[in-house]
Amino acid sequence: MTAGRATTAGRTGAAADRLLPVAVAVPVALVGGACSAVQGVVNGGLAERVGTPVVAALVSNGLATVLLLAAALAFRPVRVGLGRLRGSGLRWWQYLGGVCGALFVAGSALTVPVLGVALVTVVQVCGTSVGGVVTDRLGLGPTGRLPISPVRLGSAVLAVVAVGIAQLGRPVGDVAVGLLGFVLLLGLGLSVQSALNGRVTQTARNVGSASLVNALVGTSALSLAAGAFAAAGHLHPHAAGGPWWLYLGGVLSLVVTGANLAAVRTLGVLRTGLAVIAGQLVGGLLLDTFVPGQHRPTPAVVVGAALTVAAVLLSGLATGGRPRRRTAPAGGADS
Repeated sequence: MTAGRATTAGRTGAAADRLLPVAVAVPVALVGGACSAVQGVVNGGLAERVGTPVVAALVSNGLATVLLLAAALAFRPVRVGLGRLRGSGLRWWQYLGGVCGALFVAGSALTVPVLGVALVTVVQVCGTSVGGVVTDRLGLGPTGRLPISPVRLGSAVLAVVAVGIAQLGRPVGDVAVGLLGFVLLLGLGLSVQSALNGRVTQTARNVGSASLVNALVGTSALSLAAGAFAAAGHLHPHAAGGPWWLYLGGVLSLVVTGANLAAVRTLGVLRTGLAVIAGQLVGGLLLDTFVPGQHRPTPAVVVGAALTVAAVLLSGLATGGRPRRRTAPAGGADS
């Protein structure tokens, strides 16, 4: 390679590896969260149509995988990013973020029709907040290890308080403790997914490549789950059909995953997760208010949503709104 070509390649790589400004990363994460709220309604409706959340999630993830495979064939940068992952030194478990994503898609399809978008989102933030603090502290994400500062911990605690307030006024029999606990686990899984996928994106230096890895892993996990349920005689899907919009979950999944991958390197796992949750809450409140058949949000849920947005703003004070960068081993952590 000539010196001129080497310089050009270096500039191209540096541009691909550039972080989003905070002023861009936060709105990107908010949009991803709003699309996630819509995805929950779409997949929930599809689950009711086909009779099982696993099949609905498999349809959603499968469509996303097909679209991303087409992108890999059509766009060279996606293929180049996949090539960077070969021999990159990432460990096998760092590619498993898609499993957490698949669990979230299936879990949302199960819980949203029962609890409503807004309440599911408010409860999920508890798991996401705790998971974000832990994953940032362990250095699982691309920003490396971030300290548990009083401000960061306070933002997580504020989000947990929002969950409790959102439950005020609900009869004990309506709380559905088991489902709420499951949603908490989904929130924890989202933090892990964000951290692991952020590492893959940092290595591939292409959001499309990392999204394809995420979709392939998630679709494989859902296929195994569907096969296991079918073998055990617990899978009885209904005939497909219904309105066209029931099948948009895969397209929305691309937006949600891409937004997370683009934002996490700048904001870290905790702040990205909280920004996504804030977008989900706003979208969820609008959906629950204006879409027929959804659970109308109570005043307590609205207050809980407002507190969650405040938690996002508070989490930004921990870094003064500026991403920090440093060199880190085996995964290229930076921050």
